[in-house]
Amino acid sequence: MNRTLAKIVSLPGTVIHSLVIPLFAFLFTLYYQPRMEYDILSMPHSSFAFNVTILFCIVLGSVLLSRFSLYALGRFRSISGKYYILWCAGELMLTALFSSLYIVLMSRGELAFFETAGMAYLSLLATAVYPYVILWLCFERHLRNIDQPLSGDENSLIRFYDEYKKLRLVIAHEAVIFIKCEDNYVQIHYLDRNKTKKFILRSSMRALEEDLLKHGLVRCHRSYFINPSYIKIVHRDEAGLLVAELELDGFESIPISRKYQDEITKLL
Repeated sequence: MNRTLAKIVSLPGTVIHSLVIPLFAFLFTLYYQPRMEYDILSMPHSSFAFNVTILFCIVLGSVLLSRFSLYALGRFRSISGKYYILWCAGELMLTALFSSLYIVLMSRGELAFFETAGMAYLSLLATAVYPYVILWLCFERHLRNIDQPLSGDENSLIRFYDEYKKLRLVIAHEAVIFIKCEDNYVQIHYLDRNKTKKFILRSSMRALEEDLLKHGLVRCHRSYFINPSYIKIVHRDEAGLLVAELELDGFESIPISRKYQDEITKLL
């Protein structure tokens, strides 16, 4: 899935689209009062502003339904660019149908449903294209900013992606202390301005291994990667198991399995 698209289909992207698109359509219609919409919504028994407000609620409900359905679908399958465009077109059609139903009911039969639905779809298409495009560009810019850290040698930076290929953390390799795997998550322990921090990432050791080895971290156990620079001493604990003690306080002993002990001791 395209990274920008993955960000759009994520939960934050879903919430942002669900709010921005209806709000933009509401404010645009209320402020500019396009002639076609004004003529249709200025009914004898209800004001233009009242009808626009009700339509805003209808559009909000329709977009919420569409966006959270897309979010649920995106958790189980990859969404292509073409599929997303078709989904957006269907989203506008769904909104137009619900909006037209309200308009026809309020007109008390004076307006034909399908004719009104066609006009509503064209109106939404002309209005909503702006927030769709603007939001896409904003998400794309946001991702570019993440990919360009303010400081640090590009080759020394490790980029951590989750299982959906979304970038979650960018950090210099020398700042990583150790990485621990637990079930479907990994814990990244690192230094930030001389303070130790922990970042939890939904991923696997297998997915991270190649990049970690390339940046000088070593595997010491099936569930651990460690930065040799932070190893203070390697010894056997009370149970006779080989462990590494870190130079930094407040951390547990890092287990070293027999498979990796020769490699670890050579680095010290």
